[in-house]
Amino acid sequence: MPPMESLLVAIFWISFGLGVYVYLAYPVILTILASMARPRKAAFHDDSELPRVALLIACYNEEKEIGARLLNTLLLDYPRGRLSVFVLNDGSKDRTIEEARKVADARPEGYFQILDFTENRGKCATLLRGVNWIKENRPDVEVLAFSDANSEWQPDSLKKLVAPYADPTVGASSGRFVYVDPSGSPIGNMEGLYWKYEKYLKRLSSRLGSLPMADGAIFSIRLDAYEPLSETRGDDFELPVQAIIKGYRSVAVEDAISKEPPSPSFLVEYRRKLRIIGHMIPSSVVLFARALRKGRMLLAFQLLSHKLLRYLVPFYQIALLLSNGFLWNYSQFFRVTFVVQILFYLLAGAGFLLERNGRRPPKPLQIPFYFTMVNFASMVSIFRLAVGAPIRWERNR
Repeated sequence: MPPMESLLVAIFWISFGLGVYVYLAYPVILTILASMARPRKAAFHDDSELPRVALLIACYNEEKEIGARLLNTLLLDYPRGRLSVFVLNDGSKDRTIEEARKVADARPEGYFQILDFTENRGKCATLLRGVNWIKENRPDVEVLAFSDANSEWQPDSLKKLVAPYADPTVGASSGRFVYVDPSGSPIGNMEGLYWKYEKYLKRLSSRLGSLPMADGAIFSIRLDAYEPLSETRGDDFELPVQAIIKGYRSVAVEDAISKEPPSPSFLVEYRRKLRIIGHMIPSSVVLFARALRKGRMLLAFQLLSHKLLRYLVPFYQIALLLSNGFLWNYSQFFRVTFVVQILFYLLAGAGFLLERNGRRPPKPLQIPFYFTMVNFASMVSIFRLAVGAPIRWERNR
């Protein structure tokens, strides 16, 4: 085989192998590790043992959602004397703060606490300001819980979310959010499929006590374990990882449920993915290095396999397609694999064109479109980070 063809064949199989590892081999390895873990059980005996919780809701231009979110917290089955709800206003330009006060003023004093930060500094900075206020003014708080302004928690969600803290080694817990999709929007369907895969990986990581992520709509952390990377870095991915690095366990609570509407379209979801991935890539690099330094080898393995290598998938795809094209005349096998790849991307392109023209893509187009959209967002995020483009907290609904 000529040297150039040998090189192309190597690129083809390495690119293919990396993709297989990220999506198939890693879950298999995690399954094997989780099967060897011993389950841990602990429970609070009555409500008086439940931790004192501060539920934080960071807001930016949420005037349409914040009232309903605050009313929803009143339905939580949690001892009133052990729960306080904090509205953290991040310099909203609309009537968010007025709508929040309408609800708060009609309720018992002390249950709602509104912290109005007039300067817009981003979600992570706002949460940090809120937590610092709690540390200074509420020394009784033991656990921080976090929610989105458009979330709807089930009445028993908070009690289930904090149940793992009966085990003193647990430092973070993540609930599960589900999409409520009365319109049947396509992104709701695909996010459901995506989260089935993610939920399986989370279940395995939780069994190992090393869940390196959380659902931003419903998660919690011990106040002592709260350690953001910086004022602008400290979200639902970084905080549980930092808790693990500090020696705590991080677990999933699948029956602690929050409901949210899905993104109304693939294009809106693309912008959301762009923002999320843009934040998570540098975080993954920093946290991977910290995990190695602290000897958290399981965590380092998870971050490398499920984050860093996955964000590079679009580059594997490009290398796979190009090397495959140059090998067209080498064998029938490479002609078939090239045609399969082209068909896959044509289906993704057809889904994009339908979406762009205001038509809902049929389900056979949603899978290639969604997969391609997520990986394209990852590639664009890497390029934007490389040139120093800012990433801002925006509303995508």
